[in-house]
Amino acid sequence: MVAHMLVKWILKGLILFFLLKSTLSLNPDDPNVCSHWESYAVTVQESYAHPFDQIYYTRCTDILNWFKCTRHRISYKTAYRRGLRTMYRRRSQCCPGYYESGDYCIPLCTEECVHGRCVSPDTCHCEPGWGGTDCSSGRATSDGPGEPSAASAEPSGNSSYNSCDSDHWGPHCSNRCQCQNEALCNPITGACVCADGYRGWRCEELCDPGTYGKGCQLECQCHNGATCDHRTGECHCAPGYTGVL
Repeated sequence: MVAHMLVKWILKGLILFFLLKSTLSLNPDDPNVCSHWESYAVTVQESYAHPFDQIYYTRCTDILNWFKCTRHRISYKTAYRRGLRTMYRRRSQCCPGYYESGDYCIPLCTEECVHGRCVSPDTCHCEPGWGGTDCSSGRATSDGPGEPSAASAEPSGNSSYNSCDSDHWGPHCSNRCQCQNEALCNPITGACVCADGYRGWRCEELCDPGTYGKGCQLECQCHNGATCDHRTGECHCAPGYTGVL
């Protein structure tokens, strides 16, 4: 009896756990959350015209049947059947370089930030006095009392990188950034971090048709000749069509 009650409570706990888990969803306002349209099938009851053989009588010259002849014709009546219908819904997921934790998308660093924290994909924000890509080097200097320095901004203890504006990079900010379309410029390497919807070495190219979002890694779900916004994935319908997709 006790074992039976214990099993019931365990099952109830598992059901409650999965119900609570299913209610969690990513925050669409989180800038690290990307979304895409996906299709799914639902079972519906649909009507259709069902053919059947209808017998009717007409007057004729058949004396044996009292001048009444039997005729057949195909008629239709409304019937019902179960069918599948394709529906669409927007599905949220973490952008590339982030992983899901509860209802948030957390940046992922392949190397542990030893004396700091991960602030963006493979970028550590170091505690004062620490530097290096993983904040394990003690030669870095902080930007001020109690103010941490970015690991990626000072690879060899040279503070000249920290003073660069958004249009320059390199030692003493001697190089001009070539990034386009609101892309971010790495102050050390000059590499461009493209905004949503752009790609290329300088982020000068739009996503290929059929793709959108960060790194152009998401697939558009538009139909019937609709065009897909290269940044958000929103569908712009062709003339004569309406709807989300």
